[in-house]
Amino acid sequence: MTYTPTLRDKTKALSFAADRCVILLLPIVWSVYAYGVRALFITLISVIFATAFAFGVKAVLKQKADLFTLLDTAVSGAVFAFTLPVSVPYYIPMLGGILSAVPSLWLSEGRKPFFGGFFAAAAVRTVFPKLLSRATQAFMYISPWLFNPSEADINSFRTYTPLQLLAQGKVSSGTLWDQFYGTVSGNIGEISFMLLLFGCIFLLVRKKMRWHAPVSFLFVLCLVTLIFPKGDNEAIFYMLVSLLSGGAMLTAVFAFSDTYSMPVTDIGKVVFGIGCAALTLLVRYLGIAEEGVYAAVVIMSAVTPVIDRYTLPVAYGRTKVKGGKK
Repeated sequence: MTYTPTLRDKTKALSFAADRCVILLLPIVWSVYAYGVRALFITLISVIFATAFAFGVKAVLKQKADLFTLLDTAVSGAVFAFTLPVSVPYYIPMLGGILSAVPSLWLSEGRKPFFGGFFAAAAVRTVFPKLLSRATQAFMYISPWLFNPSEADINSFRTYTPLQLLAQGKVSSGTLWDQFYGTVSGNIGEISFMLLLFGCIFLLVRKKMRWHAPVSFLFVLCLVTLIFPKGDNEAIFYMLVSLLSGGAMLTAVFAFSDTYSMPVTDIGKVVFGIGCAALTLLVRYLGIAEEGVYAAVVIMSAVTPVIDRYTLPVAYGRTKVKGGKK
C-alpha cells in the first residue's frame, strides 16, 4: 500500500504539492519558447482564476484558506491550461480555471472526487470542442494582447497535430524526435514528451508518486496500438506516435501523481491505469475525438471508491460479508 498525505500531516502535504508545482516550470518555459508569451498569459489566467475562486468560496464559507489549497488549485489550474491550444480566447482559461478548483474544494480527509485539471479539461472540451481543436504551428506566435483571436489570425498559423492526423489515418510531417523534444503543433503543455518524462522521474525519485498507475497505463497504451495499428501505418511508428502525442504523458505525470483522487492500494492503481488506457483507446479508435484521455481519467476517478472497496485489505479481526459490509 502506498502513502497518501493527508491534511493532518501538513508538512508532507505541502511538500507533495510543492514538488508538483516545481515540475510545472519546465513545460511552462518551453511553451513560451514554442508558442510565445500568449501561452504564459493563458496559464497565468487559469491559475489566477482557480486560486481566486477557491479562496473566495473559502471566505464565503468562513473557512481558513491555507497554503495547501493555494498550491493544489494552482497545479490544477496550470494543468488545465496545458491542455489548451494557444489559439483559445481568454474566457476559456477563465472558465476552466474556476472549474479546475471545484474538486479541491471537496477535499475531505485526504480524498477528492476528481483531479481538477482534467475535470475542467473534459468539461470544457465537451462544451467548446471546436475552439479546443484549433492547433497552430510552433514558433508562429499569436499576439498575447488579443482577447479572442480572429479566424484570420488563427488560420494563418493553423495546422493539425500529430494526434489529429493519426485519427484521420495520416502521419505527421515531423519526425518522432520532434514530438519527443516538443517542436510540433499541439496543446501548450503537452508537446514536449521529454520534459514531462523528466517531471515523472522527478516525482518517482522524490517518492511523491508510485510507478504502478503510469506504467500500467503507458504499457497498455503501447501494447494495444502496437498490435492494432490504425490505417496503413507501420505498427511501431503508430505506437510511438500514439505514445508521444496528446495528453498521455501529461496524464502519467499529473493525474497519476494526484494521490487524493487515486485508489489507495498499488493494485488499485494498476486497475486505474489500465482502465484509463482502455477508455482512451476506445475513444481514439472510435474516432469520437482525437484526445479522450481527460474524460477517461474523470470516469475512472468516479469509480475509484469501487476500486478501493475491492482492493483495500480487510483489517485484522474483521471479515467482509455480502454487500461489502464488515
